[in-house]
Formats: sequence, C-alpha cells, structure tokens
Amino acid sequence: MKRPNLNEMDLNRMNIFAPGQATITMSVGQWDGLLESAYENGFVLLELDQNEKPVKAYLKGYQSKDRS
Repeated sequence: MKRPNLNEMDLNRMNIFAPGQATITMSVGQWDGLLESAYENGFVLLELDQNEKPVKAYLKGYQSKDRS
C-alpha cells in the first residue's frame, strides 16, 4: 500500500494531544489500512522514531501558516 502525501503538522506549534483530539502512533514510514482510515477520519498520526520520540505529525485538512 502506497502512502499518500499527508498534511504535516508543526510539532513546535501544535498541541497534538489537545482535548478531544484522537492520536494514533506509527513508525517512521509505516502505512497501512488502519492508518489510512484513522487519517481520513480526523485522527492525528504521530510518527515515532526508533527511540519512541515524536518526529512528525499529520492531520488531514491541516494547513501550515508557513505554506504559500
């Protein structure tokens, strides 16, 4: 299954654990049907490195203020 382009959140500016926000963790580069469904349904996907540190987060519909 090929991973689509995802809307990346800015980990330094966004609260990925905001009240009412559903978050699911994934390994770097991981993609499967469960993650696709979670992303499509508004979950934050939190990508963790091998030391379980957050490296990226994705949210459908998220638009960075830095994008042109």
